[in-house]
Amino acid sequence: MKTLIMLLCAGLLPAIHTAAPAQAAPVAGGQIMPVMINNQYVLFPGKLAPYMQAGRLMVPVRALAGALGAQLTYDAATKSSTVSLLGESVGQLRAGQATAVTGNGSTIALGASPQLREGVLFVPMNPLLTALKKVKWENMSNVLGRNVLLVQGRGDTELPQAKAWQSVTPFGDLGGEHQHPFYPTLLTQTTDGKSFRLSLSVINASGFVIPKATSRLEFVAVDSRGQAVVRQLPGPSQATPKAAALSFTINVPTAPDYVIFNSRTE
Repeated sequence: MKTLIMLLCAGLLPAIHTAAPAQAAPVAGGQIMPVMINNQYVLFPGKLAPYMQAGRLMVPVRALAGALGAQLTYDAATKSSTVSLLGESVGQLRAGQATAVTGNGSTIALGASPQLREGVLFVPMNPLLTALKKVKWENMSNVLGRNVLLVQGRGDTELPQAKAWQSVTPFGDLGGEHQHPFYPTLLTQTTDGKSFRLSLSVINASGFVIPKATSRLEFVAVDSRGQAVVRQLPGPSQATPKAAALSFTINVPTAPDYVIFNSRTE
């Protein structure tokens, strides 16, 4: 027994550990300027979160194309991507190259070079949308002075993605309700290897105290194959003061490319 104790103290015998489930560290994604496409917040989780570079909002091109209902193609020979939407296209989107080419052969300046970050190609959003002639965008501020980038079809044009979600989600323009009382600020993603946990931080940007149990939330998590998972949650069970910060959590089976977030209060 004395010899065994000495061996353990000297570290010569292997220690026995109980295995614990692997848990990846949370990846926090700040929604520095949330994008609202077809009057629905579109959020990019974790490492896909937008960021600013040279005054430009940089967004993940594959996820953005999916959210718009656009087609994304990749040319392995030139290592460049092309976004096509409603008869318009922007191509030669390549990491480190600050120009792109439209469908009619015109070269456009992007203002900032696309970047590869952890295998994800980020591109400047505003020049890309401007080159897609049937899309219009504008920067707006809410009652808290927080920025929102509004994106929709120009004139009577409806972006393709809008129709897809009308059959998935019951959320729409319902009379007598206030839309988007909660402004998203952070979307954190964690995985245990089997599912993905999304935690969304929001602020009450409605301009009024939201009474208890009068709000509803909806999440549509869309993966890289375009498959959607819908989660609906009741709002806070207590009254929510103006500008109060809250968070909500959902679990989904696959990693989302983007998350559509809607909220409303009676």
